[in-house]
Amino acid sequence: MRGTPRGFAAAKREAERYAHDKTKTRQLLSEVLEKAYRHRGQIQKFWHDLMSVCRMIKVWARGEYRAVSWKTIILSLAAVIYFLNPMDIAPDFIPGVGYLDDAVVLGYVISSIRADLERFLRWEEENPESRSEPEFTGF
Repeated sequence: MRGTPRGFAAAKREAERYAHDKTKTRQLLSEVLEKAYRHRGQIQKFWHDLMSVCRMIKVWARGEYRAVSWKTIILSLAAVIYFLNPMDIAPDFIPGVGYLDDAVVLGYVISSIRADLERFLRWEEENPESRSEPEFTGF
């Protein structure tokens, strides 16, 4: 990914490790969701996309959904890892711009995984029992 924000390459490398350990993946999601809910007002513009990616990772980690490529899992995990890092290119504590780089990274990832994400969202509609906003616990 050319011209990516500082830290995204490291997030991708870390994503590989998480993808091989479903327990760590579920723990990561809990941390991401805790931060997301805590800062919901600041991330409203990309809330829906972030929650869609988190739900996809959640059901993949639980073994309920497998129709997703490895690349999509790695990029999705990298996006949430990047979001979790408070000291990325625009530190999260800076009002108004702290989450701008997170939105850019998530937008890039969404455009890269669009086909898999749309397929997941259709699956989710067909399987409403699996559809729930991710929560901090209960994976």
